[in-house]
Amino acid sequence: MTARVYCSLIAVLCLSGYLSITDATPGKTTAKPGVCPPQSSGIKSCTTSCNSDSNCPNNEKCCSNGCGRYCTVPYKGIYVVK
Repeated sequence: MTARVYCSLIAVLCLSGYLSITDATPGKTTAKPGVCPPQSSGIKSCTTSCNSDSNCPNNEKCCSNGCGRYCTVPYKGIYVVK
């Protein structure tokens, strides 16, 4: 096969990969009120159980733990700015 065919195949594979990981439903997602809790410095799970607040039940938010994303209740404490 020629280089042009290889480049075309790679482009098709990249495009199909991109389309498979993007949200297929049109429209905007609405962020729920509140803020995510501070990230802990302990062991982090790299699993992703949500992509946005709309994936989480009730008033829970979709938050990052530094590696993955998870649903949790919004932080109700006070942030201290140093």
